This record gives sequence, C-alpha cells and structure tokens, in this order.
Amino acid sequence: MKILISSVVMKKLYFIFVLISSFAFSQTKLEKRPIQGFYFSPELSAGFNLSNIIQGNRDRDNNPNNPPTNYPNDFSYGFSAVAGYHLIPNLSLGGGLKYSYTTNNFHILYGIIQPKILFNVDDGEPIFIDLTYGFQLNKSVVDNADLYGLKVGKLISHRKRLSQQAGFYLEGQQLGNTGVTFVGLFYGLTIFSNKNYNEYGKD
Repeated sequence: MKILISSVVMKKLYFIFVLISSFAFSQTKLEKRPIQGFYFSPELSAGFNLSNIIQGNRDRDNNPNNPPTNYPNDFSYGFSAVAGYHLIPNLSLGGGLKYSYTTNNFHILYGIIQPKILFNVDDGEPIFIDLTYGFQLNKSVVDNADLYGLKVGKLISHRKRLSQQAGFYLEGQQLGNTGVTFVGLFYGLTIFSNKNYNEYGKD
C-alpha cells in the first residue's frame, strides 16, 4: 500500500520552507545579533505512526475478517545527538546520529544532516524550525532506509551556555518497501560555546 505522505511530499515541504526562510532572511535588519557559536544537542523523541493509524484502520475496515498485521507499530521513539555551528543569527547547520525504533527488529541508526532556521532571535529564546535528512548506517531488517523530518520548537534559556528545547515533529521514513509517517513530541538540550548568547550569560 502506498503511504499518504511519501518522501516526495516531504521533499516538497522542504522546498516550501526554504522559500519561507529565504523571505525571512531578506526581512532581517542588518544589525549585530547573537549567535551560539559551536553547539551540541542531545534529544529524545516519541510519536505515533500517523500513516499506520490512517491506512491500517482503512484496511481493517475493508478486511474485517483478515486485518493486516505487517505494519510498523503505532508508537515509535528515538534519540539523537547533533553537533554544529551557528553561522548567522537566523541559521545554523549541524549533523550527527539518530537512533529510531519503529517495530521489532527495526532498529535503525541514521546519519543525519540538520539545518536549523531561527526566528525571534533577539531575546535569546528563539522559535526554530529544523529540517532533517537521514540515511541508514547500520545493518537491520531493511537496507537503505532514509528519513525526512520537520521540527518546530522553542529554545528556552536554562543556564549559561545551556538551553532547553522542546516542540513538535513530523517525520517520514522509508523502510524498504514501506513508508511510514510519525508525528510526536521532542525534548532536548543545547550546549553552546558563546556564554553571552542567552540571558544567563549577560552578566
């Protein structure tokens, strides 16, 4: 069965957000604004298999006496670690690793590339959009799995050189012949080199 939100759709979403971010940058005043410098972000995430709920329920309704059993779980979790550099006030670029569990024996380790677009940067607690692409690194039930993700969240000042981050994510994974789409929540920390980036460093 084809999944409603494919990797092709995710790529189109990326293109739209790149256009939005380009517009946002063009409106930014040419003034000195803070940057984090080098950063490291460990993160936990958990969500529901949106495509499974939609497509699985449809197939169960069409086949009440023989419901499908080969879909990934309704629930998924993962954790990631990303390191990068905050290039300009509205943009940072990072990369790292992400582990994702979707169902028994589907333990996928991805290498990920993750640009971050930041808004409302003047107060040190910006809203951000992460765009994530991942490619499979380990051996598992499937080979050549890939991942496309979109996250919307907020950085919350916590300590000098340390902020918390939390928000929502939408993620599409292609697991062999099966495409799955997850929606859920994430929480993490961002450790950065510029001690003056947030309010705790302005002493």
